[in-house]
Amino acid sequence: TRFPYPPLFRSCYFSCFPQAIHFDTISPPKDAPWQLIAGMSQGPDGFLWLADYTGVYKYDGRQFIHYFHDPKNSNSIADNRIECILADKSGIIWIGTYINGLDRLNPATGIITHFRHIKKDTNSLSNDTITALMQDKQGIIWIGTYGGLNRFDPQTNIFTHYSHIAGDPASLSNDQVRAVYEDREGTIWVGTGSPFNENAEGGAGGLNRFDRKTGTFKSYLHNPEKPNSISDNRVRAIF
Repeated sequence: TRFPYPPLFRSCYFSCFPQAIHFDTISPPKDAPWQLIAGMSQGPDGFLWLADYTGVYKYDGRQFIHYFHDPKNSNSIADNRIECILADKSGIIWIGTYINGLDRLNPATGIITHFRHIKKDTNSLSNDTITALMQDKQGIIWIGTYGGLNRFDPQTNIFTHYSHIAGDPASLSNDQVRAVYEDREGTIWVGTGSPFNENAEGGAGGLNRFDRKTGTFKSYLHNPEKPNSISDNRVRAIF
């Protein structure tokens, strides 16, 4: 879910009964106000990271630090339109941009590493539009793109691609990945499909369950003749 020009809200909980909850409004920084918050993630140190269409914001509970693209600085983030963000278990920040690939930010050093799709390099990103980020229990980073699902091993810096193959029901149902989720049993679920067209090009979208052992997918698609099928092929969130 995206929120145009939103304030942030910080909830406070009290142990008294009945439970009282109140919200504090957190206003955007005056020198670099955000436009549209596309996602947020909290790191192991408690800091909050915001993905916005004006860059990345780190919030420590009092003030913001703004990370933005500077064409004269190769160590800046690759793009200001950020689609998703992930603070992983070690504190590394993964930044998914709209058209300029994936960035890895080390907050301790300030070093930013850029990952891009490189033609004829099967170990690179499959596509530079990043739409979803998730770290599984094994420490693997899963990246949803407009070119399928990517598995990234931080130890080897190698991307493994999973994409839709026409005529293969065991492949990903659609290359427009919108959500990636790992359940309690370690199963990876992938939501796909264009948010604008249920019958998206390159497959009908739908929900996918990934089999790690075989590298194949079980797809769940809407079928108007089956009332117990998934209600829509546009899957934007999984919980």
